[in-house]
Amino acid sequence: MNKLLTLNILILLLVSCVSKEKKETTFYVENQTSFFGLNHSDWTKSSWIRKPENLKMVHESFKKFGYNKLENLIFKSDNEFIIRDIYIKRNFENVIDSLQMTYNIPKVQTKYYSEFWNRRKAEKNDSIVYEIIREFNSTKSNKKRLNYENQFVNDTLVDLLKIEFDNDNLNSEKAKSDFYTLKKYRLHQSAYNLLYQRAEYSELDLDREKLKKELSKATQFTYPWLIDTEK
Repeated sequence: MNKLLTLNILILLLVSCVSKEKKETTFYVENQTSFFGLNHSDWTKSSWIRKPENLKMVHESFKKFGYNKLENLIFKSDNEFIIRDIYIKRNFENVIDSLQMTYNIPKVQTKYYSEFWNRRKAEKNDSIVYEIIREFNSTKSNKKRLNYENQFVNDTLVDLLKIEFDNDNLNSEKAKSDFYTLKKYRLHQSAYNLLYQRAEYSELDLDREKLKKELSKATQFTYPWLIDTEK
């Protein structure tokens, strides 16, 4: 009887712990930015990224932030590269150079480049794509930051890029600043993830419980810009 009683108590304790964990699951408000798909969608199927005005905004924002800081988005080897899970079995530098060279010059276009530019023309974004390629190529030779057109820059995007990709000198002060930047844009689920679910912030000295109390709760989960990277 004692063994049976002990077993029942253990089961009750385990069940109560599971129930308590479920009840304590908390969600936080998270605005969805106009450019949310830039970070969380399949670019090959995205209609948003194909619109010329969106390409222009992203390009000018990337220029303000610095294309050189985004180099880790491209995984390159001699004869292949990957950008955002898009795999291309070609040399990256050769592709970019050839795309610039073959724009509006049908005589030197092979099938690959002809099809590329025909798709861009059908989408009516060929001129901005060419501008992006030409300016991106120019950074390879002089390594200087490109001048950006501020009227097209999305400062929210630039601030979020700083949080994700400008972490060479990450410390507690910057982490707290990043937290309040996310809070300012009402990306509270992202701010929560910064506190508890991001490896790069996990060892920093932050008063996490105090900061968490500043976040606004939500009744349901909204997929965040700054995702949980510890699961």
